Amino acid sequence: MESCGAELAESAVVPEQLALLMAHVAQNLDAHAKWVGDATPAAAEEQRWLLKVADDYRGIAAAASRAVTTMRAMRDLAPAPHDPSRRDPAAFVTWMEKKIELQRAFAQLLNDHAEESERVLAELRAE
Repeated sequence: MESCGAELAESAVVPEQLALLMAHVAQNLDAHAKWVGDATPAAAEEQRWLLKVADDYRGIAAAASRAVTTMRAMRDLAPAPHDPSRRDPAAFVTWMEKKIELQRAFAQLLNDHAEESERVLAELRAE
């Protein structure tokens, strides 16, 4: 029997990829803030907000990275007996169905954003 810790360690790839993406987006927001500058009040305001969002994205990346570290530290936990009387199979099924729905929606959102990024990249290359 595989331990829950081993299962979680295997799933650490999800927050790991999230951390990489969020850190990468933060870099772009920092670059955008530099690009907009602060020469006018409107530019300075936009720059301030871009830098705040970049910090928030770095926070998401850091939290995801901490989860990765924790999850991978659980890899070698011994399988622990689970009390069947404490498990609610119907609630677990409902939870799992919602999780799958959220995962698919997030995957679609990421795919849509990637397609939009490809369109922007094509426009940049055409300039």
